[in-house]
Amino acid sequence: MTLLEPQAPDSLAAWGYFNAHFEHKEYVEPYVTEIFAGQMLQQDPTLADEFQRRLSQHPEFAADPEARREFFQRRDSSWDSRFAMYPILRINQTLRN
Repeated sequence: MTLLEPQAPDSLAAWGYFNAHFEHKEYVEPYVTEIFAGQMLQQDPTLADEFQRRLSQHPEFAADPEARREFFQRRDSSWDSRFAMYPILRINQTLRN
């Protein structure tokens, strides 16, 4: 069981066996994000307000182009919500035959 425990010092994760699982395999190029971000802002006034609020309230966000791109990428249907999820499931019950 120690091999599957992600925080164990001798786990498969610590040895790097899952490294490829935690890498982005697909992504959206920045110029493409800029196109669909503009469309999203035009189509969704609530999103536009949220984006403007984050820009004004968080200077680190306003200064970080990658964070701004990710803001829109996370809201697009192409975003992988399971990215960086540990690929082993733990259950809290005993399985019996």
